[in-house]
Amino acid sequence: MYELALFTTQPIMALYILDFGVSILELGIILAVQSVLLILLRIPLTIIAQRIGEMKMLQIAFLVLSTSQVMYAFATAPVWLYLLPFYQILANGSFFQLATAAASNMAPQTRQGDALGRYMFLTNMGMFLGPIICSALLVYLKYPQLFLVSATFPTVGLLLLRSYTENRKFRDSHGSEKNHNLAANSVQSLGPIFHQRNVIVLATIRTLYSMSNKIFTTLFVIYAVQQLGNSPSAVALLFSILGLTNTLIKIPAGLASDRFGRKPVLLLTFGAVVANYVALAYIKDLGALAVLIGIFGACWGTRAVTEWSYLSSSVTPEQKTIAISFMESFWDTGTTIGSILSGILASVVAYQTTFLLAGLMNLAALPAIYVMNNTPKPRTPGTRNAEDKRG
Repeated sequence: MYELALFTTQPIMALYILDFGVSILELGIILAVQSVLLILLRIPLTIIAQRIGEMKMLQIAFLVLSTSQVMYAFATAPVWLYLLPFYQILANGSFFQLATAAASNMAPQTRQGDALGRYMFLTNMGMFLGPIICSALLVYLKYPQLFLVSATFPTVGLLLLRSYTENRKFRDSHGSEKNHNLAANSVQSLGPIFHQRNVIVLATIRTLYSMSNKIFTTLFVIYAVQQLGNSPSAVALLFSILGLTNTLIKIPAGLASDRFGRKPVLLLTFGAVVANYVALAYIKDLGALAVLIGIFGACWGTRAVTEWSYLSSSVTPEQKTIAISFMESFWDTGTTIGSILSGILASVVAYQTTFLLAGLMNLAALPAIYVMNNTPKPRTPGTRNAEDKRG
């Protein structure tokens, strides 16, 4: 329900912002605001969640997302587009790492790819269904009304979550000394975790991919509508194809990364991403674009489940939530840079050139992936692995 709300409005977000009369450059700045907030506040919000109770924080996230979508619907001036991310950060800055860590901790280390693949398959259904709902409703509704419809999904998610916890007599141990110690210890454990070469490489390739992905998601919809002459509804359907392939690939990608190792899967995936961006710069036919977008979605899903499986296999269950938060900050960094670059590049070069530059960003990830070890092991404070002993 959380993802469904986000991806019902994501295909038209850039177009909605442009309707306020802002320039392409200002669009990039507006989109960068929330990314900057995520960089600064994701880890603090995770620590707060561990102190007050992670289940309570998830409920807050659903409530904030629902009300923020309503606020977007009633925004009357560009200033609201700058202010709303300061409120929405309470949701987007906490939900992902809390939900992902909870799912990961239910599986053994050797089955992380399978477990996270199944979890992401279910959650990413929103990435597939959201654009379909967007496309269908745009025939009858204007952009603000679409935001109002999307607000119902996190409301339903909140009710389901509360029902789940009450039916199972869930007890959130917020405020306990154990939770305070857990928050402190998990932050301290980041030091040895992120001194690993492999995790540094993982952070690097996440940043590069995230930069290119933000350029794509921001500019492609404008390019497809304004230059290629497609309707917003048709472009939203393209994003539903992206969501479909992203979702369907999750389970087989997780199994493949468990069986063949994370490194070869990542090499193949990033190679395909580079080729896809190059093709995107030259292909204009809607049907061919649909195929490219489908491949892009499969690459996105494979990369995501493989990266998170790798990280989850590298840390202990106690470290997992804060480790995911820290790794997500690199995605947020790339998103921030990508948002700003979107505005700058679209103002000075052709859209096709920006897609080629996005491919170049992912090409730089390939040599970094090549030097990764294939099988990580969890590290805790006070332990050293063979990689450390080699200096």
